[in-house]
Amino acid sequence: LDFRGVAEPIRLALTIGDIPFEDVRIGYDGVKALRAQGKLPYGQVPILEIDGVVHSQSAALLRWAGKKAGLYPEELQLKIDAVHECIADINKAILPQVYKHALGRNPLTGGFYAGSALSADQMVAVKHHLNEELLPAKFAQLEQTLKASGGPFMTGAAMTTCDLELYVLGSGVLDGSHCSGISPDVLRDCPGLTKLVKLVEANPKVAEWNQRGSSP
Repeated sequence: LDFRGVAEPIRLALTIGDIPFEDVRIGYDGVKALRAQGKLPYGQVPILEIDGVVHSQSAALLRWAGKKAGLYPEELQLKIDAVHECIADINKAILPQVYKHALGRNPLTGGFYAGSALSADQMVAVKHHLNEELLPAKFAQLEQTLKASGGPFMTGAAMTTCDLELYVLGSGVLDGSHCSGISPDVLRDCPGLTKLVKLVEANPKVAEWNQRGSSP
């Protein structure tokens, strides 16, 4: 899809590792067509085609790209994966705010399930609890992990795949692009995380990639 989303950390890992790839962006109609053709193993994007074989699931693709790029060292795997899973918990919690439904999309059709739409009152409650309780608490946990590592990155001195994923999430929360209705104030008490976002953004290859994406 033509936005950052869960594919962006994969793109960044490939870019940092100087691993050539073709970045193909499609719309929802394109996803629907690929699904109908049986070209999406789990009914969703992103996918990565290598030597004619299609691979899927963003977490698996990010780890593969990270290993190729030297951003997923075996000795830090447990620490890196713990951060990845915390971010996955955050993104899963945000889904009702994104979709305005209690469940995500049907993996076979891409549509929403009948009767799963949230009411106006439920949406107010979801937004409140995300902004006032759940997200500040989860980011505070990540802030503590960062402090324990000694920084400046989530697992210590070197940038890894979990920093790329946290950068995409954190920068999107701060500029409002990650999910409508999520306040940047959820990161108000996390100076280490906001500094990490800026640090990753300043990486020359990340900066070059971002500039490429913003060019007309």
